[in-house]
Amino acid sequence: MSTSSNHQMEQVCENRIIPPWLEAFLKKTFFGACTNHELQKNELNMYCINCDTTACQYCLATGLHNNHNVLKIYRHIYQAVVLLKSIEDHFDCSNIQPYKSNKKWIIAINPLPHRGSGAQMGENLSCLVCQRKLIDPGQHRYCCIACKATTAKSEIASTKENRRKRRRKGTPIRAPLH
Repeated sequence: MSTSSNHQMEQVCENRIIPPWLEAFLKKTFFGACTNHELQKNELNMYCINCDTTACQYCLATGLHNNHNVLKIYRHIYQAVVLLKSIEDHFDCSNIQPYKSNKKWIIAINPLPHRGSGAQMGENLSCLVCQRKLIDPGQHRYCCIACKATTAKSEIASTKENRRKRRRKGTPIRAPLH
């Protein structure tokens, strides 16, 4: 297999675990006022995956994002969250702790705030990255999308490192000295 096809294979594996748009999505801030529309209720609570941009309801109404993959962002405990159903098609949400809000399952984008004593528990009862307490640690390993993405990035980096180190096929045998 050639080096270019190996590189393409690595890219495909990375994209399955971490989609290319996810890193930019995690850095976005939501619920600010849209600078393009000076109208009421113009908060940026949508994210267009295709354009990699935040949008308000009026931005979507213009038709620029028709046939695009758009995620609606909600607030839960003053934090940005997304519906589990809407993000499942674009990102593997397995092992992420879902929460119920208004009878809908949601997933936090970034870690939710720790509440009260005991919010930070030992390793076996908490998120592997930020140590936030999980409701069902037997079934979930992360509290939010950002924590899962952090772990996936480090796993990809470590597998790349391991691939680069090549061992010799055996111990070298020197020619006899005469």
